[in-house]
Amino acid sequence: MPDVMIVVPTYDEIEGLERTVGRLRQSVPHAELVIIDDGSPDGTGELADRLAKADAGTLVIHRTERGYRSAVIEGMRFAMSRGATRVVVTDADGSYDADGLPELLAVSQSGVDLVIGSRFVEGSDVRNMGPRRRWAAQIGNAYARAMLSTGVKDLTSSLRVYRTRILERIDLDAIEVDAYAFQIAMAVRVAQAGGTIAEVPIGFIERAVGSSKMRVFEELATLGAVTKWGLSGVRALPKPPR
Repeated sequence: MPDVMIVVPTYDEIEGLERTVGRLRQSVPHAELVIIDDGSPDGTGELADRLAKADAGTLVIHRTERGYRSAVIEGMRFAMSRGATRVVVTDADGSYDADGLPELLAVSQSGVDLVIGSRFVEGSDVRNMGPRRRWAAQIGNAYARAMLSTGVKDLTSSLRVYRTRILERIDLDAIEVDAYAFQIAMAVRVAQAGGTIAEVPIGFIERAVGSSKMRVFEELATLGAVTKWGLSGVRALPKPPR
C-alpha cells in the first residue's frame, strides 16, 4: 500500500505529460502516481498507458466524464481505496516545480492536513506570469481571504498535499464548483472540518508547455462563487459539532 499517491488530472496534455511524470517520479520515487485522463483526443491517454507500462509506480484511469473537479475527487477516492495516507494533487503541464514536493510532504508528515504549494508567500519563485494574470490572482485571493475569513495566501494553487483523514471528513460530492473555485472550496472545507492548513513557497513557471485551459469566464465564475459564499455566511472556520 502506498503512503503517498500523486493525482495528475489530464485533458490534452500530451506535450508536457511525460516530462511532468518523470520529474514527479524522480522527486518522490516512493509514491505511486495515477494519471486521470478524460478521454483526451490528442493522444494523452495513450501516452499515459505507455508511461504506466514502463513504470509499475504509474497507474492510469481513463474516463468518459470531463471536468477537473470530478477528476480530482475520483483520484482522491482511488488513493484512499489503495490505503494512501496522503494525496498529492498537481497539474500535468509542469508549471509547479516538482523539486519542491518533498518539502510539502515533510510538512504534511508533521501532521498538517492540507499543505499548499504557495506562489504568494515569501520565498516563492514565480516566473513568466503576465501582469494581468498575476494581478487577477493576487486580487482574487485577497478578495476570497476577506470574504471567507481565511489567512491562506494562495487559495487557488493547484499543488497540494491532503491527508486522507481530513478528506474522509468532507462531503466531496457536495462540492459543485470547478476550476479555481474548487481549490478555494476545498481549503474552506478542510478548515470547516477542523483541519490544519500550511503554505510552503514553491517554484512556479507559468504554463511550461501548451496553452492554459483557464479562461476569463472561470475567473468570473470563481468571483461569483466566493461572493455568494461570503454573503451567505460561509467561513473557513471550524464548524461546531451538531
